[in-house]
Amino acid sequence: MFIMINETARININNILERAIDIGQRMLVTGAEVSRVERTINFICRAYGVRHVDVMVITTSIVVTLRGEDIGVLTQMRRVPGQNFDFQRLKALNQLSREICAHPMTSDEIKKRIREIDTMEVISLKASLFYWALIAASFSAFFGGRFDDAVCAGIVGVLLRLLQHLLAQTKLNPYFGLVLLSFVGGMLANSFMYFGLDIHPAAINMGNIMPVIPGLALMNSIRDMFNQETISGLIKSAEAFILSLLIATGFAFSATGTLIAFETTGWVYLLTSFVGGFCFHLLWHGHFKDAVMGAVVCMGAWGFTMLFVAMGWNEFAGYFAGAVFATIAAEILARIYKSPATIFLIIGVIAMVPGGSLYRTMFYAVAADWEKFGTQGIKTFLYAVSIAAGIVIATAIWETVKAWLMNRKKKDGISCTEECCEGKS
Repeated sequence: MFIMINETARININNILERAIDIGQRMLVTGAEVSRVERTINFICRAYGVRHVDVMVITTSIVVTLRGEDIGVLTQMRRVPGQNFDFQRLKALNQLSREICAHPMTSDEIKKRIREIDTMEVISLKASLFYWALIAASFSAFFGGRFDDAVCAGIVGVLLRLLQHLLAQTKLNPYFGLVLLSFVGGMLANSFMYFGLDIHPAAINMGNIMPVIPGLALMNSIRDMFNQETISGLIKSAEAFILSLLIATGFAFSATGTLIAFETTGWVYLLTSFVGGFCFHLLWHGHFKDAVMGAVVCMGAWGFTMLFVAMGWNEFAGYFAGAVFATIAAEILARIYKSPATIFLIIGVIAMVPGGSLYRTMFYAVAADWEKFGTQGIKTFLYAVSIAAGIVIATAIWETVKAWLMNRKKKDGISCTEECCEGKS
């Protein structure tokens, strides 16, 4: 049996497929998770009448195959560069995909919109210096540092951001650049002691490890594996694990003193988690209003963690509860602000990312305290698993409820296009 292929339709759909991958690639780079990128490409292609869409996304590449009686079989593949969080671009790309679902555009119109997103203003160096300093200071206090430690962490943070900016101008291997950055950070933390200051270098290091440690990547890789995205999860987890060890080792090798200055009080935890989450959102080029809400989610998630621990549950149950709260809150905010839930979820769990725990693990390794190294290493892994499990289970519950609501709306006459667009909030 012969299949009549419409060459005009085939060319048009091929161009649309290229634009859909353009959007998906940029979403993956700016912070979207693998499953969201797959759904986005699927919805865009289906908005143009394609009924058979096969999408495979891993952190390094995108492969899409379309099949139809009038277009035959079309396949495109795209290599994906490294991730660079940019919440404003991610939000704009998500909005563009919504508009395409609701009102399909021509390939040239989509290309023009993508070009406008590509030329959006980026965060300035001065602003990133300020946000990095506040992040380092707040998390230094979060992990047990005193006020003096937080101030010193902020100063070191400014210097590290400048060094990171200079290294980015070279062709230095990115992995080696991060290890160099972490080692210099540890040396700078120690340098305050030479001036007679009574500070704790470990608290300074744990504050500055947060902006560079790929803890979110490690957590998301475990989350991908929970979601049966095994290949993507394994690739990202291997990369994040190796990079995390290198960074933590760089800081730990140059560290001296004790690991913690004093026991952090509840109000300090809440305040620093809010400030840290707020500044992280702005560092990753988010909107001010979104940053405030993301910081509230971050503070609330850590509050839930503290609450469960205070009720006698173990730390891992607390982290699980905090992740569940952050996920539900992020999904609700995503529907209110018509934004990807990712931009609220990433910030919501940032205080729980085991950057400080990983630093402690490598600190014990450098000190050749292998018993504590093993115990702390297992705790670090279980923290990540608890957070990922909380996100996956909460997302599954949310998706089930959302599917039920969509079915009700469908019975009331809401179109499939609207359903697809709502499914991407």
